[in-house]
Amino acid sequence: MYRQGEFDFGMPVPPRQPKRPDRAFFGLFLQPRYYGSFANLQRQLCHQHGIVGSLLSVERFHLSLQHAGDYRRLRSKIVFAASRSGQHVHMPAFEVTFGSVGSFSGRLATGGRPPHRPFVLLADDGPVFQLHKLLGAEMLKNGLKASDGFVPHLTLAYDQKFIPRQPIDPISFVACDFTFVHSMRGLTKYLFLDHWPLIAVS
Repeated sequence: MYRQGEFDFGMPVPPRQPKRPDRAFFGLFLQPRYYGSFANLQRQLCHQHGIVGSLLSVERFHLSLQHAGDYRRLRSKIVFAASRSGQHVHMPAFEVTFGSVGSFSGRLATGGRPPHRPFVLLADDGPVFQLHKLLGAEMLKNGLKASDGFVPHLTLAYDQKFIPRQPIDPISFVACDFTFVHSMRGLTKYLFLDHWPLIAVS
């Protein structure tokens, strides 16, 4: 099975360990050729809106496609089902375009802790919705839960501020593959467990 590696998610370690620390999801990650343009936009937008919280490293930038679940321990049968799901999804590589920016509600202020809101780029309509739907159908066939609701986004930072959604000059990347990821919540690390190429368009 393919394993690309692991990396720090780019966020401070939370003070408490989640009850279900093993999160599994499918996502689209940027290729290195896009790092510069997305990093520049991150700096520009965070400065413009006064975002001073936890900024993600550009190597961590991704768009989540499907959430496969949160577990006390990620078992091999889940990884196997995810691998079977991914290998049966076939579609051409496509462009993802982000045309707006804003904040999600995130974690509200509780117990003396400040709010923790994702500051995100929001994607326009496009083939990413088809990939989400195809992947969800395969997940259901293989005994995994899949989500119908889908708001394609790329998280730039986490901050206390809430920024209303607003348009930006569009920025794009070409999705060439998608990845199954084990997110180690509480340790803020990712393990890349498997990936699948999208069909190159000549």
